[in-house]
Amino acid sequence: MFIKRVWRRLKRVGRLLLWGAAVAGNAVRDKPQRLLVIYDFSAQPFSIGDLLIFQEAALIIREQHELDRIDFALVYDPAAPIVPDPAFAGLEPESFLFHLSSILPAAQVNPHIGSLLLFDSHRQMEDYVADNRERYFVWPELGQYVSRDYLFYYCYNKLFTEHFKARGALPAMLSRKTASDWAARFLQAHARGNVPVTIQLRRNRANPGRDADYDAWITFMRNCAGRYPVEFVIVCGRNEIDSRFRDLPNAIVAKDHGTSLEQDLALLEAGAMHMGMASGPATIVNFGTKPHCLFKWDINLDSIHGIVKDDYRYRFNFATPLQNWIFMNETPELLMTEFERMWNSLKSGGKPAP
Repeated sequence: MFIKRVWRRLKRVGRLLLWGAAVAGNAVRDKPQRLLVIYDFSAQPFSIGDLLIFQEAALIIREQHELDRIDFALVYDPAAPIVPDPAFAGLEPESFLFHLSSILPAAQVNPHIGSLLLFDSHRQMEDYVADNRERYFVWPELGQYVSRDYLFYYCYNKLFTEHFKARGALPAMLSRKTASDWAARFLQAHARGNVPVTIQLRRNRANPGRDADYDAWITFMRNCAGRYPVEFVIVCGRNEIDSRFRDLPNAIVAKDHGTSLEQDLALLEAGAMHMGMASGPATIVNFGTKPHCLFKWDINLDSIHGIVKDDYRYRFNFATPLQNWIFMNETPELLMTEFERMWNSLKSGGKPAP
C-alpha cells in the first residue's frame, strides 16, 4: 500500500510538471490555442454567481492572450463534491449531479464557449491537461489549482482591476446568440410595447440573510403602475414565486413561461435596466453596460479593492455611476428613488440624475 501511495503521488507530480511545462511553452508558441478554464468544486462554491465570475475571467484571459475558443472544465470529488456553504446544506454527495443540472447553464453563458467538460476525478482531469498540454492555455494557474485558492477576490482585486486599468473596459459578458435572440423575442411578445425592466428576487430558507422584502417590491411595482410605461419581468426560481406577482398589472413572471436558467440570464442581459437582489444570476449584469441596482450583497467591502462610494451607493471601479450596490434594506421609497434615477438616465442618454 505504501508503494502504491508513493507511486500515485509521483504520477501526480509528473502530471503537474507537464502542466507547468505547458505554461512555460505558451510564451514561445505562436500557433492558435484554446483556453481551458478549470472550475474545481473542491475550491470554488456551488454557485451560479461564481461560475459567471469565472466566465468573465475567461473572457479577459482570452483577450489578453489572443486565444480562440474557451473550453470549460468542471471537476469534483464524488466523496466530498462541494465546499461547505449554508445555502447548500442539504446537498449530499448522492444528489450532487442532480443539483448540478440546475447551475450548469452558467458554465456555458459565453459566446466563445467550445467544449464543456465534466470530471469526477482530479486525477482524470490532470491527465487530460497533461495529454492536451500543446492545445491549451490553462487557467487557474498551476499554483492556484494546487493550493485550491478561492479565486473570487483574485478576480476582482487583480484580474479585473488590472485589465480595466490597462484597457479601460472589461469584456462584456454576452449570452450565446441563440439565447439572446430568444430573449429579444420574449420581450417583444410579452412586454406589450412597454420598456422591459428585469427584477430578480430571492428567497432561500437555508440562507435568508440576502432574501428580498417581497412586500416592499410588490408595493413599489404597484406604485409604478399607470405612472411609467414599464413591464417588470420578474426572474426567480419556481419556489420563490409569490402569487401576488400575478395580480400586478405591469409585471410578468418569467418562470410562468417555463424559462431555463440560461433563458433567465439572457433576460437579465436583454432588459433596459435591472433591479433586484445580489444573488447569483444577477452577476451577469455586473459585466454589462446597462443601469442596475442590487441589494443585500453579502460581502466585506474592505476585502474588495477599488470600490467607489457615492453617498449610500457603492460600485466597482470598472462600473458606471448607474451600476450600483446598496447595502440598506429595500423599502418602497428607496426602490422608487433608484428606479427613477435609472429611468431618467434612459431619457437623458445614459447620464445619472442629479
